[in-house]
Amino acid sequence: MFGAVAEFVSTQQGDSPEFMEMVLALAIGVARDFDPPRFYVVRIDNWFGPKWMNFAGKALGLVGVHPLSVLHVPPFVPHRVVAERVFTGPGYEETVAMPSLHIECPSSRALHRRIADIDKDAAFVWFSGESEVQKRGSVMVYLPVDSETTRRGRDISDCGAFYVGYSLRETSWEPSMLRGISRGEVAHLLESGRAMHAEPA
Repeated sequence: MFGAVAEFVSTQQGDSPEFMEMVLALAIGVARDFDPPRFYVVRIDNWFGPKWMNFAGKALGLVGVHPLSVLHVPPFVPHRVVAERVFTGPGYEETVAMPSLHIECPSSRALHRRIADIDKDAAFVWFSGESEVQKRGSVMVYLPVDSETTRRGRDISDCGAFYVGYSLRETSWEPSMLRGISRGEVAHLLESGRAMHAEPA
């Protein structure tokens, strides 16, 4: 289980192995705790900030920021997307090729690309590359749109999205910027993911 996810979320040139281990644990923790039928994982070329959690492009020269209760596809331009995959539960094996999540389109269209219109039952994870080089990394997660019941009692924003920015502090990677999630919930998801990944196949 999660072998295909682990293969995709593997260390590449420019990545910190320690940061990538946390990305994988967070991803598996989300899948284990929220049990989405589909799981989108996207590698972005380098660090990205928390604005991507609710930023939806520009229209008429104005930055378009939507209420977090309506999640939109973050408008990463396709050349920033190194790779993206879709995995299907319960074993989270890679599924057949799906239409690209990130496409070239006018900002006016980007403002209206809602996650619910793409796949309201799925969870989405974006993570940054080049973490070893930049000494910082990013992970952003959108939970299934209809997972309010599952989120009840969790330290996760009501909109079901969260962002964790990591920085290399001396010899260890630490969360340095959190949006929509507490440190305790991050620790829980990491522990949950590591436990699941350690279980025999």
